[in-house]
Amino acid sequence: MRYSIKIGIVIFLSIGVSIAGELGLITDWATFRGDSLGYSWVEIYTKLNRENFKFLLDSTSSNYVGSLYVDIAIIDDFGKIADSLSYQKPIIIPENQPISQQFKLLNVYTFHLPIGKYRAKIFTSDKIGRKSDSLSFDFDLKNYWANENLFSSIMLSYTAMPSKENTNLDRMGYRMFPNPDGIYDLGSLTLYNYAEFYLRDTTVQKVGIVQKIYADDTLFRSFEPEWRISKKADWFIGGFSVAGFPDGEYKLELQLLDTSGNILARADKNFIVAKHRQIAIAALDTELVDKYRDVLLYLMKPEQLRTFDKLSKEGKVNFWNKFWSDNDPNPDTKENEFYDRYIARWNYVNKTFTFGNTEGWKTDQGRIYLIYGPPDNIEHHSFQISNNSWEIWHYFDKNYYFIFADVLGLGTMKLVDSNVDGEVQDKYWREKISS
Repeated sequence: MRYSIKIGIVIFLSIGVSIAGELGLITDWATFRGDSLGYSWVEIYTKLNRENFKFLLDSTSSNYVGSLYVDIAIIDDFGKIADSLSYQKPIIIPENQPISQQFKLLNVYTFHLPIGKYRAKIFTSDKIGRKSDSLSFDFDLKNYWANENLFSSIMLSYTAMPSKENTNLDRMGYRMFPNPDGIYDLGSLTLYNYAEFYLRDTTVQKVGIVQKIYADDTLFRSFEPEWRISKKADWFIGGFSVAGFPDGEYKLELQLLDTSGNILARADKNFIVAKHRQIAIAALDTELVDKYRDVLLYLMKPEQLRTFDKLSKEGKVNFWNKFWSDNDPNPDTKENEFYDRYIARWNYVNKTFTFGNTEGWKTDQGRIYLIYGPPDNIEHHSFQISNNSWEIWHYFDKNYYFIFADVLGLGTMKLVDSNVDGEVQDKYWREKISS
């Protein structure tokens, strides 16, 4: 199933650096079976860097507003325009948000075309700053109606969040922000992917989809298959953490299996892990340096924090690199296990404990998880007439416990008691959650 074109700009926080043209335009694409015989869909994914645009203050709303123009032309093999679109749309920065803060402007454009060879020409411009950027690429629309088992292309994504909407970023009940450059760094440590498969073999009753990761053509990691009853056409959303991956280039391969382990179809997509990517100091903005501080906050001693805050931007980057290097338990190996383990926790808490506008690492549960790691056991106590919900985290090795409760009944779990020195200790905590 594909989606009609719905123009909209998605603003997504970035801790990366512009690496493309004047507006940082980067593109990717994926192809899927069309809605009618002989047709296929192409999805074009674009990313622009908001900080490259010029903004003017709108006196009526106190917001800064920019102007984005996009023109896309799809040229067929005979040099004729098969389809096109163009539009102009404002980019609105909310009040009190810095203009220079780095954000990605992400979008998805879909075209339904006859099977064949095409070229896409994409032109973008900043109407206020008079900057522009353009890219073109060739693509083939495969015949997904052929009498064989086939995978579609693979779409790489930053996220896969449950959604009840039907925008150009939603598919099968999930909001997926595309990752056109295929780079996963400190700010995006989970790789999500979307693909479809088309099964022509009617004798197959059950199929499994497996994700395999290759580095230098050598199998690096393989995940357990996801089994399901076979259909003529189906979809798959996968995901895995890259926190433990060494920096480098990888290939994701999806395999469609029968119950005997035979490969019915496969598709692959390259991606890059760049957690330690070298970034020019002059290009760093305050948002990235602040992110370094956030990540290190619960690991640093008070004197280290004071030292960090006094450093220049370049000094803070050097501090960041030296901190992880000094705490590497096995400096003779390529991996830094301490870094990988902590960043995996960081990624987990921001995915699991984020509530409203509060990021997961800022919550009590997120902080405890980052400092002490995953608990050995969690006792859940749901809401009752006499009291609000609460839970206990146990750490058996150190005989620690932490009690969290929804004190106000609003869904926010606060630390209300513990037996760890320096943490909240309140033997009357039950009274605070009683109705």
